[in-house]
Amino acid sequence: MELTAPAGMRVLLVNPAPEEIVQGGWYRMPLLGLGYLAAYLRRSGLEVRIADAKFERLGLDAILGRAREFRPALLGITAMTHEVVRASRIAAAAKEALPGLATVIGGPHVTALPAETLAEFPAFDAAVYGEGEETLLELAGAVRRGGGLSSIRGIAFRDGGAVRTTPPRPWREDIDGLPFPAWDLYPPAPEYQIFSSRGCPYRCSFCMRVLGDTVRSRSVGNVVREFEWVTETYRPREISFSDEVFTLDERRTAAVCDLLIEKGLHRRVRWFANARANCLSRPLYRKMREAGCVRVGVGIESGNPEILARIHKGITLEKARRMVRMCREEGLDTAAFFIIGHPGETRETIRQTIAFARELNPTSVAFGIMVPYPGTEIAALASRGEGGYRLISHDWSDYDKYFGGALELEEIGRRELERWQARAYIGFYLGNRRFLSLARFLASRRRSILHYIGRRLWKRR
Repeated sequence: MELTAPAGMRVLLVNPAPEEIVQGGWYRMPLLGLGYLAAYLRRSGLEVRIADAKFERLGLDAILGRAREFRPALLGITAMTHEVVRASRIAAAAKEALPGLATVIGGPHVTALPAETLAEFPAFDAAVYGEGEETLLELAGAVRRGGGLSSIRGIAFRDGGAVRTTPPRPWREDIDGLPFPAWDLYPPAPEYQIFSSRGCPYRCSFCMRVLGDTVRSRSVGNVVREFEWVTETYRPREISFSDEVFTLDERRTAAVCDLLIEKGLHRRVRWFANARANCLSRPLYRKMREAGCVRVGVGIESGNPEILARIHKGITLEKARRMVRMCREEGLDTAAFFIIGHPGETRETIRQTIAFARELNPTSVAFGIMVPYPGTEIAALASRGEGGYRLISHDWSDYDKYFGGALELEEIGRRELERWQARAYIGFYLGNRRFLSLARFLASRRRSILHYIGRRLWKRR
């Protein structure tokens, strides 16, 4: 298939949002991925706009209103698995409103299932899988010229009645060569994200590693220049380093901290980063605190050692204890993440996870229910009926760890898993006598909780 477009190349980039997100309004950061794409396209002379439905709380009508006003030739939509149905509705409505509009889907879901996504959703003309900047620029050029697509690496496209997939594009090594994200295309935000590296070397069974298995790091100077630029230009309250593991290279992390301190940026804005439980360097955590870090996120996932080994987490409970304690002693808040519904999970292992979270008593906690995201080992197990799993929905909208319902265990049904999830939160806060923290948590999620209850009642009917 050849895409055609009117003269004067304009691209609208969209981040869709399920209704509970639009109503909840808890997204405080614009999407980093669209910021990078917009900056890269704009540097090459294209005119770009962004509609981030999560951050800006935009419904379908608002997105279509922007499309009609801007009149793009190409509509690019990013989507996680539970958002792809919503993305297809946006694409279909936009094509109806703007005849001749070309549509492309990107993001984690299509990276796992490029050809399958096009086959399932006719509203998408093409799909970009993997890293998107160079691929989307080449695709936009083909749209502008009305040329063929078969020479563009990293896409799926329609060819007559068939869907064709081109070879993958190699991961970009020169991350420093990318322009800083186009934050000026968003409303002002209290928080912004920075990637100091892309990729993750670990093999957790529930993650598809959408940015690759190899870590590609930016130079220390380039990272701190972006930090300084964001701080001076947008004056945020907080900056989030969104690397999978910011502390992976401890010497490089320390060098970033040293340069932040040297430039006085540690006194101007606080920041957050992710670590792993096997990072047990007290001097590094102390330096991060001195450099302005206030909070560290860590995925612990389970309180059962056999499950940690089964999901290839590569940590131990004792390391998690030491890491959280070390951060607390060095003045850093901790955000710990757990999952309920691992392969071979039992009621007893769930109890162990809740008890371990309560024992650690991090500053904040999140309990998600396992989702068989495409491209993961968990999805493969669930599709074969292994690991004690049973798939109960093939609707991608149900593939959400908080509002979903795609998976259950043979011995623990879906509704019971959800009860364990609620029990985990209540047990964590009440078990540590953190009554005010529980009240704040419930208040901050009140709209989403009400939406969730309504959705459960509707499904039961």
